[in-house]
Amino acid sequence: MQSTTQFPTSESSNKQISYRFFIFLGFLIWLTATVILRLWGQVILIPDNNLVMGLNFLWSLLFLPLIVYGVIRWQNVKPQQRINLALCLGIPGMLLDVPTTYFFPQVFPNMSVAVDRLYGGWLLWGYAIVFLTGVISSLKRNSQKV
Repeated sequence: MQSTTQFPTSESSNKQISYRFFIFLGFLIWLTATVILRLWGQVILIPDNNLVMGLNFLWSLLFLPLIVYGVIRWQNVKPQQRINLALCLGIPGMLLDVPTTYFFPQVFPNMSVAVDRLYGGWLLWGYAIVFLTGVISSLKRNSQKV
């Protein structure tokens, strides 16, 4: 005896997100950010300037959710798929940031080695924001249905 799961029959609710597309988009976002830091990292991450570093963390808090929400709206991602979207956007960068962090002096020769801790903290902060944006946008829409 087989059991089947019933899904809504409307075409839009059955639309599946393209994991490959969002993983590729996550890779492109990571590549863009890495190239920007490679070229101008010495003026973006300044460990002795608390104002600049505070603005970097604040900028991330404001800008990263806009990227995630922009992709959600652009691709019309359903609330139940938004966590998967956030994971697909963030995981490529997390995996690729392992070697960039390990080989920090070679990847970012324009920055002091002392910046590597700030870089790591800023990465964790950013990925947490991306993932939490996916979770919160999913929960907010789901709670309105009830």
